[in-house]
Amino acid sequence: MRFGNVAVTGGNGALGKLVVGDLMRHAEVTALDLRPGPRSIRSRYLDILSFEAVLDALKGHDAAVHLAALLTLEHSEERIFSVNVQGTWNLLEAAHRLGIRRVVLLSSETTTGVITVRRVPRMRPDYLPIDENHPLASIEAYGLSKQVLETLGRSYARRGMEVVVLRPTLIVMPWMQDYVRRVRGIDDPDLWSYVEAKDVVQGVRKSLLLDRPGFDAFYLSAADTFAPEPTLEFLTRVYGSLPEIRKPEIYRSNPFASMWDIAHARTVLGFAPQSDWRRLLEEPAIDETGSVRAAAADGSSGE
Repeated sequence: MRFGNVAVTGGNGALGKLVVGDLMRHAEVTALDLRPGPRSIRSRYLDILSFEAVLDALKGHDAAVHLAALLTLEHSEERIFSVNVQGTWNLLEAAHRLGIRRVVLLSSETTTGVITVRRVPRMRPDYLPIDENHPLASIEAYGLSKQVLETLGRSYARRGMEVVVLRPTLIVMPWMQDYVRRVRGIDDPDLWSYVEAKDVVQGVRKSLLLDRPGFDAFYLSAADTFAPEPTLEFLTRVYGSLPEIRKPEIYRSNPFASMWDIAHARTVLGFAPQSDWRRLLEEPAIDETGSVRAAAADGSSGE
C-alpha cells in the first residue's frame, strides 16, 4: 500500500465496515463516523459537517476515503444536498490544509441523470455503453450532490492533490439475496445495473494503490445486468429507441452486458469485477452483521 495511515469517512456504515476491514490488512485505518463501530475498528466519532472536527481527525493520515453521504428517501432533498456537499468540502479542505496527498471520493452513476433515486423522469443516454466522457446531467438532489462532489475533487486536484472518483452503480450488499430475487421478477426500468460490495471494496483499495497524479474517475459495475431481458431490448422498451451504440461488439458477445463501460477501470485501476447475481443467490443468506441467517421451516431463507 502506498499510504500507511488511511481515514475512512462513513467507516462504520454497511459499506464502510467492509472497506475498513479490507484496508486494515494493508495500512493503519481510522473510521470517521457519527455512529459507533465494532471494537475491531479504530473509530473517531464526529459530524462530517463540523470542519474543525474533520480537520482534527485527519491529522496524522496520508490518505482519505470519503464514503459518508445521505442517500435514502427518509431524508429531504435539501438535507441530502447540504450534507453531501458541505461534508465533501470539509473533507477536501481539511485534507488540503494537512497536506494529505490522496483522496478517494465515492460518487455515483446518478450523476448522469440516466439513473435516479426518487424515480423522477430520467435522462436518455447520449450513447452506449456509458463511459467517463459521457456528459453528467444529474436531475435530483442526490445525483447533483455527487456531481458537485466531482467538481470539488477536480478543484483540489488542480491544487496538487491526487483525487480518485469512483462511480459505482447500484451496490448490492452480501445480505441482499431476497432483494435480487424480488426485482428479477418485476418490470423495473431503473434496474439496469449493479455491482457487488466486494467489487467496490476492490475499487477503493486499487484507488489507493494507483500511482497517478491529478484527477481521474472510474465507473464500477458488474459486467452484466440483472434485468431479465437483453440490455438493448430492455433499453429500447424503456426509451422507444436506442442511442448510438459505440461498442456493439460488447452486446454481441454478451446480450446482457452492462450499459456502463468499465474499460477505463479495468485498464487503469486494474479493476476485475467478480460480481455475479447468479452466484450471489447460491450463497448462504446472511444478515448485516455477517451471520448466516436461519432457514425458515419451508426451507427458504428466514427474514
